[in-house]
Amino acid sequence: MTQDALDLLMPPEPSRAGLRNRVLLLRSVENFLGLDEDAITRLAEHARHRAYRKGDVITVEGATQESIHIVVEGEVSVIRKKGVQTMAVGGGFGVLSAMASAKARRAVAAVDTRTLEIPVTAFRVALEENFSLLRNALRMIGHTLVRARGSLPADPAHPPSVDPGVYFERPKTLTERLVELRQGPFETMNLDALVDLSRRMVECRFPAGHLLWSVGDPSTHSFHVDYGRVRCTAGDGSTMDVGANFTLGVMDVWASHPRSYAARAETDIIGYRVSYEDFSIILEMHPEVGLELLRGLARGMLEND
Repeated sequence: MTQDALDLLMPPEPSRAGLRNRVLLLRSVENFLGLDEDAITRLAEHARHRAYRKGDVITVEGATQESIHIVVEGEVSVIRKKGVQTMAVGGGFGVLSAMASAKARRAVAAVDTRTLEIPVTAFRVALEENFSLLRNALRMIGHTLVRARGSLPADPAHPPSVDPGVYFERPKTLTERLVELRQGPFETMNLDALVDLSRRMVECRFPAGHLLWSVGDPSTHSFHVDYGRVRCTAGDGSTMDVGANFTLGVMDVWASHPRSYAARAETDIIGYRVSYEDFSIILEMHPEVGLELLRGLARGMLEND
């Protein structure tokens, strides 16, 4: 049976009733709970119901990712590098590929299935124009990475190199901070956004042994290490050290999650505190920064998934 024929099995809905039903459906998806009314309506306006028989291929591996799907009824098997992932009702697939501008994964209907399909082009426009959708996407990625990293600041299988950097007495000027950020993790950030970030960075100096935060503390800010060595300890006792040019606490902040690891200075520390509110302002003023962050994180997740 063709896709068009399967779609005909869906009873027609009046346009207003159909939109209202799609809005209610998206509202019921856990990963979309943080979206405002504008974001939900934007997605619902472009969404359409699709129906698939057991065994139907929904997306072909290596093809262009043209849409994302929310499972409304049934189950979908998504082929990953590490095996098959089953997406049940309320689950979505194709989102990471859409954010990463990557090719699609193979997805097959495990049983007779219905999905709500949202075109990638509409999803990307909504990301650019609606801050709650961008913020929610960062929250989802932050939550996923916290779990994937075993509640540590980086992947334990690929720990960061630890270089304490060079100690300095005099606080750095705005220009000096800009140059360093350009050479570090913010090298792709546009200049206006980088200036805004630099102005909101608050220099902090701590002695060896100082506890930056404990497991379970509120995640109100990130901390960019400019000099020193910090030991991070998860709740299960696993540890990881980080050094200069590493930013701590970002994923917990994005995920609105209590601190997933304790952070204690192993040496004297110089770094910069950036509050969640200040970073949110930067993202709202410069959405391209958030989109670039999403793209890079999504690509990394797909490579290791």
